Amino acid sequence: MWSAGAGKASVEVGEAGQVQIHAFPGAEEVGPKQAEKARDLRNVVSVRYHSSPMTETGPIFPVCPLCRKHLEWNSESIACRHCGASFSYENRIPNLIVGERFDDDDDRARSEYEVLSNEHLSREYLIPTFRRLFPGRERPKVLSLGCGVGTDIDLLTEAGFDIVGIDCGNRSRLWPERKHWSHLFLANGKCLPFEDQTFDLAYCGCVFPHVGVEGDSNRVVPNYREERMKIAREMTRVIKPQGYIMVSSPNRKFPVDLFHGRSPEQPIPRLNPPWNPFLLSAGDYERMFSEAGCQNARTLPVKGYWGFVRMKQSWKGRMMAFPIDTVFSMVSNPGLGFLRGSIVNPWLAMLFRRSGGFQLGSW
Repeated sequence: MWSAGAGKASVEVGEAGQVQIHAFPGAEEVGPKQAEKARDLRNVVSVRYHSSPMTETGPIFPVCPLCRKHLEWNSESIACRHCGASFSYENRIPNLIVGERFDDDDDRARSEYEVLSNEHLSREYLIPTFRRLFPGRERPKVLSLGCGVGTDIDLLTEAGFDIVGIDCGNRSRLWPERKHWSHLFLANGKCLPFEDQTFDLAYCGCVFPHVGVEGDSNRVVPNYREERMKIAREMTRVIKPQGYIMVSSPNRKFPVDLFHGRSPEQPIPRLNPPWNPFLLSAGDYERMFSEAGCQNARTLPVKGYWGFVRMKQSWKGRMMAFPIDTVFSMVSNPGLGFLRGSIVNPWLAMLFRRSGGFQLGSW
């Protein structure tokens, strides 16, 4: 029996992934199928997680992003007894951000467009790709780093993935509208609040170009490489041996940036000098994640990644989207995979495997 009430409680997660709820009258031990409900107990006095690394069926609880020790939770704050760090809630969401927030544009119209775009991305690209990586696997553990409005968290949860999402930007203000809002945490990718080797897969979309830059601009700071390496190392740290990392962003080698600086009022794409380090190339990603401890880099097909849902609302937009869709279909052909990292492809999707894994097959 699952018990709930207005009083306080404590929750312990055992080595077998079971959750013991104390202090609620009549509370009983609940197994892995009910463990997801424990994530909603964000108003309890204490959550103590004793399993390391996590079991296949255990819940994903965050740890202190500074010392990676267990956190204690109550209705008003979150604390780490080990290092003394304290954290808070923001619209019911735990705020575990270390360092500065990303001051991105949270315009309502733009966020609503991102919801539609991410619905297409999740259904047409992420879910099929991840199912191919884990055929027949029940509930792989997945981290969405920089999840924005969080649409992918709802859709991948319902598709059978045990997923959590983190972001440190302003679009998190829409998270309370998500069905699975309890899978979301405010956190910085440079200090992930998860134990080592927690996830089977971590992915991010267009995160790295916005790391090591001045605000939300395309001007990099002098130490941009070091800042990006911090995230690459953290993603690798929280992945299990033989686990996957998937990253995507505009291709630095393509002469036009179709994905930044455009709006309905300003539809002309931004020119992209290939020597500008704001964007990354396939080689940039490969060198970075190789240094972080990954191997077997692959450029992935990109057909279906973008739906261009806003562009296709007008005949002019459909005309502009047609050549891009054509290129995406062309480079997604296995026989033309060598073009995916070249000057002809505007968008990169890359897959890595943490060292200790097997060779990746062709895509």
